[in-house]
Amino acid sequence: MKKIIMYSTSFVLSILIFFLIPQLVQADIVPLKKGTTPEIATENGRLLQDAINQTSISKAKQVTLPAGLFYINGKIILKSHIILTGPTSSPTATTLTMNNAPMTTDSTPTSQESVTDITIQNFSLQYNPNISKFNYLTNPTNFYQDNLLNIGMATKAETSAGYKAITKKALKTNIKITNMIFNANNVGSSIINIAKAKNIIIQNNQILNSGLQNGISLTYTDNITITKNRIKNLGRTGIVAYYGNSNINITNNQVIDWMQRYGSYHYDAVKKSGQTLDSMQDAAIDSYGPMNQYITVRNNQINLSASANKVNPNNPLIAKKWRLKTVPRYARYTAIRASGAQYVLYQGNTINIDSPDTFAFFTTNMRKSNTLTRPKAITLIGNTFTSRNIDYPVRIFAGISDPPNLNGITIQSNSFRIIGKINNYYRSLINVREVPITENRRTIYYPTALLSVSNNKIRTTNLGSIVDGASTSRKDALQLLFLNNNTNNGKSYQTAKNNIGTTLKAITYSKNALKGTIIWNADETKTKYIRITNLAGKAITTEQKLSKGSARNFSIPIKLIRGNQIKIQITELKGNYKVNTTIIYQVK
Repeated sequence: MKKIIMYSTSFVLSILIFFLIPQLVQADIVPLKKGTTPEIATENGRLLQDAINQTSISKAKQVTLPAGLFYINGKIILKSHIILTGPTSSPTATTLTMNNAPMTTDSTPTSQESVTDITIQNFSLQYNPNISKFNYLTNPTNFYQDNLLNIGMATKAETSAGYKAITKKALKTNIKITNMIFNANNVGSSIINIAKAKNIIIQNNQILNSGLQNGISLTYTDNITITKNRIKNLGRTGIVAYYGNSNINITNNQVIDWMQRYGSYHYDAVKKSGQTLDSMQDAAIDSYGPMNQYITVRNNQINLSASANKVNPNNPLIAKKWRLKTVPRYARYTAIRASGAQYVLYQGNTINIDSPDTFAFFTTNMRKSNTLTRPKAITLIGNTFTSRNIDYPVRIFAGISDPPNLNGITIQSNSFRIIGKINNYYRSLINVREVPITENRRTIYYPTALLSVSNNKIRTTNLGSIVDGASTSRKDALQLLFLNNNTNNGKSYQTAKNNIGTTLKAITYSKNALKGTIIWNADETKTKYIRITNLAGKAITTEQKLSKGSARNFSIPIKLIRGNQIKIQITELKGNYKVNTTIIYQVK
């Protein structure tokens, strides 16, 4: 009898488990409700927030969304130790539509909570397309201005102050955003905002249709990987590192159609301020700076989706609103900008900008916001650049380097194809300019120390020089240029001109002699003199005279051993080295 009872009990337990398993699985799925009424959207917000709160407290990890389209009233605040996920690997199965607030990690704009260990995956997050949005021609004053997803926030005071190291504290750590569709529907500011964060992965997402600002914004963030995302139709930039960011890897992304809305509002703001109207050229992948360091930008694609030779959409709107007779070229396209950046590698990227409003492929400049950051150790290698007409293919301001001839700006083994015209005055591929800064009624000019340009393949019928220096101080805008093995339309082309201290092909040491080739810039006429000194500036070789020619080889006998550092001084005044180009060379 006991045996029969035991089997009967086992059978009953089996039946109970059979019916309980589906209920337990269902309990893990947040019971969101379909419908568009305010009551349903408010209830959905409460249900989702409760599930996140309870999961975070219990560290149970996963919050699973049901399949379908669900409307949410109020902000959703993400908590530590959760995985917020759709029910399947398809992000189209579930869509959360935010009616009036973002998904965020902070309960207020200034609260700055600490959170860690958050994953967001496998669903779509969008703003309701009916939220009040920007309309330049009617110029509304009350439109929604939040980001769609906030992972950390910098306060208004911190933003206004620019970079300050004391405020860089990682409050958001170990965040992963993967296999998502973000659609801001042209509403609000940026789509994904990351601030005061560390160890962030943004991977395999579609990031679409920002408001006035960016696809991804970074501030005070370290150790971030942005990879395999499709970022399209941005009000301003695709990916921007504002200030205080380091160890950033931006790889294998597509950035399509940036600067689609912000330029017209910028025009109005500048006009209202009384400043001189110039242009707006924020980049698809952008370092705003200062203090952005150790960045890798590799194998990304940057292009427009519009038909050939299409104007930037801001410009006809500006003409219409202000009743201008001609459409201005105010909002213009730049592919990559490296302002306030150091130790940056741009490699294997493909850029194609077919617009009459193309400003530049690449620009770099210094930033002075609490901490002066001049461009240093910036390398462009193996990239492919294509445009129709372009103003400045490459533009460089105020770069610095480390001795001996290290960590300057290097442009190497790239392909430049310009179908139409180069629109700058000298039709130069690379324009180098000094930066004037006025302090205590005194103007200081910051030139670029070192630029290396080699093995680049150029295709254009409109090239005037590879490098030119532009200077208002009448001093050298570029102190030292290495120029070697570049071609235009398959033929050797090594031309530089204007306000460049010295142009060299290369320097080598072999057989007890220091050897090199000086290239005379197109506008130079004077004889040059060269000598070698020790690091203290004492001459250790006699002076050599080099008469003007398109290029002139030199060989200076001297015995050096590996590791020796010496100075090479080049001047245009015989025996006078007070004004000279000084190169610190280390024997390898």
